[in-house]
Amino acid sequence: MSYKTGLNIEFFEASALVGLKAGYQSENININTIEEAIKHVSERIDYIFSGTITPTKILVAGKDKNYEEDAVLIWTSIYPRFSVVENKFKESFIKFIGELAIELKQERTSINFSDESLMLETEFCKNPDLK
Repeated sequence: MSYKTGLNIEFFEASALVGLKAGYQSENININTIEEAIKHVSERIDYIFSGTITPTKILVAGKDKNYEEDAVLIWTSIYPRFSVVENKFKESFIKFIGELAIELKQERTSINFSDESLMLETEFCKNPDLK
């Protein structure tokens, strides 16, 4: 048995934390709905998502701040077979997550790249932090 190694590119990853409650108060969105939304948004905006979806929990704890919400962590990276320029990768992932957040009626979500993090607020945000 033999094998070859692929291209060796610099590792660059992206992730987004998406809560499972629209508007922080509704019933939880189930994982099948998330998967279908990912497929629908990817097709609509001509984006190829290749990554993982991991169930997790958002926890905010501290003085006068206590909140819990089930969530999913959506993770991807620049894949050696389909190498893309870092800035284009980031731009495409931000658009994908923004459209996904709107599809799921999320107020905000966080996006993390290997080199930076950002907050994304949608049209559904009732108390925007971003000006």
